[in-house]
Amino acid sequence: MDDQNTTNGGGLRKTLAAAAIVAVCLVSGIGYLCSRSRPVEGAIEISFRINDPLRYPDDEPLDDPQTVVWLEDARGRYIRSLLVSDWTAMEGWEEKVKLSDGTKVKEVCPQWQQASHWPENHSKEVIDAVTKATPETGAHTVSIKCSELKLTAGTYRYRVQTSVAPRHSIICTGEIDIGAGPAESTAAVVYDPEMHKDAGAVLSEVKARFTP
Repeated sequence: MDDQNTTNGGGLRKTLAAAAIVAVCLVSGIGYLCSRSRPVEGAIEISFRINDPLRYPDDEPLDDPQTVVWLEDARGRYIRSLLVSDWTAMEGWEEKVKLSDGTKVKEVCPQWQQASHWPENHSKEVIDAVTKATPETGAHTVSIKCSELKLTAGTYRYRVQTSVAPRHSIICTGEIDIGAGPAESTAAVVYDPEMHKDAGAVLSEVKARFTP
């Protein structure tokens, strides 16, 4: 009889111990999920430099570098534009260029236009907030509080695009992790469809920094 009671007592202790472990795991898991779903404190800062083109030929002058900055999630879904050149925001987005086959396509920052659905996908308040003068030669920085966008901890994609001539854009893309600690990254550059013969490195030093 005593052996049976001892066995039953041991089984009960094991059951209680297992239940306690499960409870701890559940609490930890819930705490982790809650922390991942809460908006992150801190700010994302995106910096870039606009440089002088190599030269300004009389027969094909380069346009002012119309520049946009926007944020996407890790899957490439558009979140928010952070900077849009004034002319691009007001009328440049409507400009089109005709291809050799007669097709008309967007001329200024087409990848950004496709991602953002500007301006119909934006309120007047957002348009007013992000519309800035066309960036001049030199260093520039834009920043936004993560809480303003209700960003949760995770990886985000930042993109900067500058149109330097009809159908010629420089696109820089990078990823930044936001969460508990500070983070920095440098974007990779792509020329679309290729580097304009007179553009040079009009857009460079595209970086992002997260500060909790």
